[in-house]
Amino acid sequence: MRTPLLPLQQLLDSLQHPPQTDDPDAYEIASFMHRQSLAAIEDITLAFEECLAAGVSEPTIRKYVSICQEKITALCNDVPFNWLEVETAAPVEYDEWRYLCNDLCHQLEDLILYLMFTYAKYYNKMAITPNVYRELMRQRIAPGLSVIRNWFSETDESCRELQQMILSLYDAFDPETPNRMNHYQLDFLRELQQALLKYWAQEDNTLDHGSLQQLLFTLNYNSTDYYHYCTSYISQQLMELPDAHTQLDLLSFIHKTLCQLPVKTGLAYSHDAPSIISLLKEWLQVETRHLQIKLKRSSSGSVKKFKSLPENFKLQTSLTLPELAALFRILKEAGIVENRNMQDVFRVISLCFSIQKKEAFEGNLFQSHYYHISPETYKKMEDLAHSLVRKTFQLRKEQ
Repeated sequence: MRTPLLPLQQLLDSLQHPPQTDDPDAYEIASFMHRQSLAAIEDITLAFEECLAAGVSEPTIRKYVSICQEKITALCNDVPFNWLEVETAAPVEYDEWRYLCNDLCHQLEDLILYLMFTYAKYYNKMAITPNVYRELMRQRIAPGLSVIRNWFSETDESCRELQQMILSLYDAFDPETPNRMNHYQLDFLRELQQALLKYWAQEDNTLDHGSLQQLLFTLNYNSTDYYHYCTSYISQQLMELPDAHTQLDLLSFIHKTLCQLPVKTGLAYSHDAPSIISLLKEWLQVETRHLQIKLKRSSSGSVKKFKSLPENFKLQTSLTLPELAALFRILKEAGIVENRNMQDVFRVISLCFSIQKKEAFEGNLFQSHYYHISPETYKKMEDLAHSLVRKTFQLRKEQ
């Protein structure tokens, strides 16, 4: 039975003397190196399969994979970058030695992927990615990243800071930057790019701050910088609210929204750190306890008086809870309601309106209907708008 270590050494030896640019025998050297290297790579994979067939123990397989990963990473880091240059528009001769070197880089990438997926539980994805692997990935994502940069420059400036934070992540692919990116981070950046391109390809590809944040939560962008960004963003929103009651409402709404978000399993920017959602939920709980204590210590006479209004002070409406929420969403979007702080508006509505069938404004249910209007509710609001127009025309004729 063969082990992978002998062909691994043969692979390392075959790349000890790569061709030089000014060498007249560059093609012959590259051809021999290419042939020897491909044979060694094939023997490595065959040797692993023979080990599995022979029932080699898990610790031994783990050792083989670890040695191969370490040696191949070091080998890839020594490969000249001119082997990886993107082909130009000029014609390329298929017998040119650089073509063989470039193909060898792709073969090394295939070997890395073979080890990573076939022996996933032994392959260390927390290790720094090999330079060859990183550079080939950079070449593949470069066109899509260019599309995303142009798209970001045309979208709402309200999320410009967040967009710049996302784009700066891809600086890790710069060949001039020391490589500190592990496999999990590379996977995350690739998934993030694909998700952004999917948004861009939609007919209505408006990317606002909320949808961009939701995407980053779903993909688990759990970096320290993003955590501080989110907590600072929420803190700024809290500062704009008039009292602790509305601040608690906002924290509760954010907490419930985070609990309902679908999360892509197995994906994280920082694999060894808690998820961004769990980190933010913990922060929200701390802030909530702080506000609750603050609320107990200071009594708000105006709020108590406002809460004690008798039932007959409420406005009676035939609308349902989703319809009332949709009405105020339309009024807000049309500029009729000008309040910047909608959390305060939500609280006033729950205290001042009595809706059809005496539905209760339970928790943040009204807010949920406000932000997520169903097609059926949209249809009812259209009917209501037509009814108001007809009634306005009728009243004008009666005068």
